[in-house]
Amino acid sequence: MKFLHAADLHLDRSFEGLIAVPEHFQEQLAAANQKMLRNIVDTAIAEAVDFILLAGDTFHQNRPTLKTQRYFFQEMARLDEASIPVFMNFGNHDFYQADRYWFAFPDNIQRFNTEQVETKTFRTGAGEKVGITSFSYQHPTIEAAMVEKFPHKQAVDFQIGMYHGGQMPYAPFQLTQLVSKGYDYWALGHIHVPQVLSQQPYIIYPGTPQGHTQKETNLTGVTLVESQGNQLIPKSISVEAVRWEKRTLSLAAVRHPREIFSLVRKLTVNLPTLLHLELSDTENLGEELAYQLASGELLEALQEEVAQEICLWQLTLSEQPTERPYLAVDKELVDQLIMTYQAPPIFNELLSELDQNPQLHHLMDHEFRADAVALLEQKMRQSYQFRRAADVD
Repeated sequence: MKFLHAADLHLDRSFEGLIAVPEHFQEQLAAANQKMLRNIVDTAIAEAVDFILLAGDTFHQNRPTLKTQRYFFQEMARLDEASIPVFMNFGNHDFYQADRYWFAFPDNIQRFNTEQVETKTFRTGAGEKVGITSFSYQHPTIEAAMVEKFPHKQAVDFQIGMYHGGQMPYAPFQLTQLVSKGYDYWALGHIHVPQVLSQQPYIIYPGTPQGHTQKETNLTGVTLVESQGNQLIPKSISVEAVRWEKRTLSLAAVRHPREIFSLVRKLTVNLPTLLHLELSDTENLGEELAYQLASGELLEALQEEVAQEICLWQLTLSEQPTERPYLAVDKELVDQLIMTYQAPPIFNELLSELDQNPQLHHLMDHEFRADAVALLEQKMRQSYQFRRAADVD
């Protein structure tokens, strides 16, 4: 048996945090989601998988644009022609409402449409019986621990749990709860950073296959899972169409600013790349480099030098200031900021991404918040010089 596990495609999502993008690269961004989906389908066909799992948030919103719906169903039809079924649930972003879909789902798509846990059975070409258990969101959140409603492994050769969520208010679970069900594989969705929570059995977040923000780097793509005896063995396959990357460029050998241009021309990439270039060893170039960088002119000039497959979206210096920066504010401002951070809603919002990790969620209690705020106050007082009373006019 062989199957493909993908999650969090977010097909309608745009690329975030970009200001000035060259016109030729805008075309790459506009086509990225569609190309990523095509790469997934091409991979499934080339690997001759028995089925595909789409573990939630296939779309970025619960009303996908008609353009997105059209190319999604066109790609699903390609899988239908290859006799590859798709088991699909809906997550917190694309929570299911039937009237939002203007095109008919192809017959090869087996949907989990409701917030009721159900099991669909499937027999592979080799005769293996597979049970796939899941549910879908019909609302933006599910506060119930849906894992409690999953049955234990049934009379099948392989039992797979497909689960979108992990922490409140998105269908929270504990890792031990998943393991206790006796399943052979858990296909998770919701967390965009690839994570293997367990190897016995494999419990995997494949992460988003296409990064849409600067934080979504080092992606592993989709997970190809193949049976070896009674074991299911995963491996990752990259399918991204555009990559976010941070790279450091040493200027140690540079004696004149114009030499930077020749260095940048040598930068190479394997696919269209949104590049954050960090300049290091800049001591030989003095204040002029810092000035041109701060003005934005250097970024604009270097963009003209890089290869067509590179969008130089950010340019920074790697060195940190040796002296504490001076803030023209009173120390009392720190106290006011700390009081703000102590408010649970604000604190939780600041750490929302960290809180998404189900292995860390239960650790982020009142004691953790108090320790974190105390450390923040200490770091702020150590890191900055503050205005003295005598400095005030």
